[in-house]
Amino acid sequence: MNVFITGGTGYIGAHLIKELISNGHKVHALVRDIEKAAPLPKEGLLLFKGDLSDKKSIKEAMNGCDQVYHVAGNTSIWEKDHSKYYTINVDGTRNILDAALEHKVKRVVFTSTAGVLGPSYGGIVTELKCRNIDFLIEYESSKAMAESLVKSYVLEKGLDAVIVSPTRVFGPVLCGEPASITKLISKYIKGKWRIIPGDGSKIGNYVFVDDVVKGQILAMANGVKGGTYILGGENHSYNAFFKILKEESGIDYHLIKTNVGLQLIFAHLNEFYSILRNKKPAITTKWVHRCNYDWEVSPNKAVEELQLKITPLREGIKKTLNSF
Repeated sequence: MNVFITGGTGYIGAHLIKELISNGHKVHALVRDIEKAAPLPKEGLLLFKGDLSDKKSIKEAMNGCDQVYHVAGNTSIWEKDHSKYYTINVDGTRNILDAALEHKVKRVVFTSTAGVLGPSYGGIVTELKCRNIDFLIEYESSKAMAESLVKSYVLEKGLDAVIVSPTRVFGPVLCGEPASITKLISKYIKGKWRIIPGDGSKIGNYVFVDDVVKGQILAMANGVKGGTYILGGENHSYNAFFKILKEESGIDYHLIKTNVGLQLIFAHLNEFYSILRNKKPAITTKWVHRCNYDWEVSPNKAVEELQLKITPLREGIKKTLNSF
């Protein structure tokens, strides 16, 4: 089967391409930079140069495909021009959906983020949870708008589409920018990460990258039209996460617990000096506020309806460390 994918040179997309090809599919990948696709498999992959704003290249790349995986998006921690989140994540998604309708593809799987549903303020997060606080970063709000767009195409235009929402992704790197948790693991074992946000009690949900890819493929095969599925793993506090990381790596660095005030001071300074040097900050004040909420998530719907099997955090960290 011919499959179209965006974001193929990104962290998740590269793993998805590898899995699709190993399953016997022929992949059409829309990429902005052909050279960045060098680490991807050669056999079974057709590369098309273009981006989410290029309607013509999208239509050419999608021609002859039965399935669409829309994985690409602006996940940047900071943009000087905030509108870039919306032109890529919302307008770009509209271009993909329009092309999918024109080509009469069988199904679209749109990769969003569990961050759209909000933190576990008032209870554990499920697909049915109504967000009860404002969006903390533009990435989340733009993805929420893109999700609404996908749902409108399902209801009003008859498009068969499913939304998948990964949590904090980590694992080996095949291509593209590593996920933030993968970066954190790498920095820790190199001795370049020595802090814990707050007192370390805040909870997050950690999902191994292979599980995200399997969830995307299972959503394509078994997901309910118009449905949303959280692709998550185990819930752990920062303290528990680093305890497992220390045990699996055999490295026990002393970690400094930092209150919100110190985090905000560092983020302000990092933003200021990074912008002066025309670089993107490593952390922003908005992300500091985001990290000081609990993000406890239930992946039960994907487990029960899609038959997704979850990799335990300890096993995922071990595989990540081995890949380094």
